[in-house]
Amino acid sequence: MHVIAEEIRECKKSCFLNLYREVEYSNKKWSKNEVDSIKPLIYGPEKPKILLISQAPSLQAWLNGKNSNSPGGGLVTTENNFLIDSLLPAFGLSAKNLDLFKEHVFWIHTCNCYPWYKEYQNKKTGTFTRQDRIPNNKQIEECLGQWLDRLLEIDSINAIVLMGGASTKLFPQLYENSEKFTDLVRKMKIRNDISEGIDILPVYHQSRKSRIFNDPADRSTNEKIKSLLKDNFNKWIQ
Repeated sequence: MHVIAEEIRECKKSCFLNLYREVEYSNKKWSKNEVDSIKPLIYGPEKPKILLISQAPSLQAWLNGKNSNSPGGGLVTTENNFLIDSLLPAFGLSAKNLDLFKEHVFWIHTCNCYPWYKEYQNKKTGTFTRQDRIPNNKQIEECLGQWLDRLLEIDSINAIVLMGGASTKLFPQLYENSEKFTDLVRKMKIRNDISEGIDILPVYHQSRKSRIFNDPADRSTNEKIKSLLKDNFNKWIQ
């Protein structure tokens, strides 16, 4: 595991503890102490070729990290449904290629601890729906912001994939005029003029629950983005 990944895994700032509480998930009750005690989720091989920056761990990934003995807290294992069902296919990979992903991809989040969730009540049925929170600007700055310069100095990195709007805030140079995140992604432009020698590509978050895919134009764009990721993956890992 990369030394920076090890350092982040040992971070003791506990930025989100005030949000944590007992929760029921996957037919199990998790105590507040169990939720509190999970380390930041990050996976970083020793000589990564691709730096993947996403939003934050999901509730499922965070709680899986409690019982995992893997270096990244179970982030890059077959138990992570998001990785297997959505993220690997975005790169043209499958579960059979998990070792290839683990060898070359340094996966980190704008916030590496779970930022908890919001609950919405259906007025008609009275049922509640949980939705993971998006980290705010201050939380992003205080978490990944303090590590970004060191990550960019990893000399083996050939590309940075920014997954979701939260991660693109780390690179404001990507935006022109009054562009929004969707405008940025729709350009499908790989930039190599921001960090010398490194390709940077913003992409939609690959969660199947992403509301952005309600728009047919964005669904079409995402399919083209996946082709772009697939076409460049082998080049980046050389």
